[in-house]
Amino acid sequence: MKIIKKISDFLFMLFFLVFIPGIVITWTDFKIKTELPINDFAGFVVDSHQNIYIGDSFYSIIQKYDRTGNFTESFKVKGTSGKPFTIGVDTKDNIIVTLQTGREVVIYPLYRGETITERSYKKRDHNKFFITRNHEKYGNLGTRFPAIWKLSGTKEKVVEQSLFLQLLSFPSMMGVVLTAVFLKFIAFITEKWRKLRSET
Repeated sequence: MKIIKKISDFLFMLFFLVFIPGIVITWTDFKIKTELPINDFAGFVVDSHQNIYIGDSFYSIIQKYDRTGNFTESFKVKGTSGKPFTIGVDTKDNIIVTLQTGREVVIYPLYRGETITERSYKKRDHNKFFITRNHEKYGNLGTRFPAIWKLSGTKEKVVEQSLFLQLLSFPSMMGVVLTAVFLKFIAFITEKWRKLRSET
């Protein structure tokens, strides 16, 4: 029974070690220089250099990957604080974010926060497919976790997060919490049952 309690305590600790930094990243201007697990997919776009940008509403960030799928950088989406947003790309490779309020702002390569009046960019809602200006087709073929594939020419997977990052994602962590609660419940019931048996 002590082993079950220790496992459940470890699972709770693991959850908070992932969840609390997520809150810090979401609510502050904390600089992110490492790849984070994608928790709340907010769509993806591809620029003219075949860089792939994936939005994550949970952390309020956009993560950038090069044409071979290597993570290069992340940048904050200001003004969302964990609320949903969608992303698009214009003809100059500016990444455009549409906030929940409907306001559209340029956020990359340099955050200017300016409102977009023209609509000359490819707006996507949690898109499944994306076609670049060079007519190259990309698709998110992942089910639970995003997996970006290049579909033009030879079909190849470009971006998919490692199993480790997938396990650290919020949906996986909720599974960890439910498992921890279940183990604590089993330990509690077993202890009560033993006490009742010892009293009789």
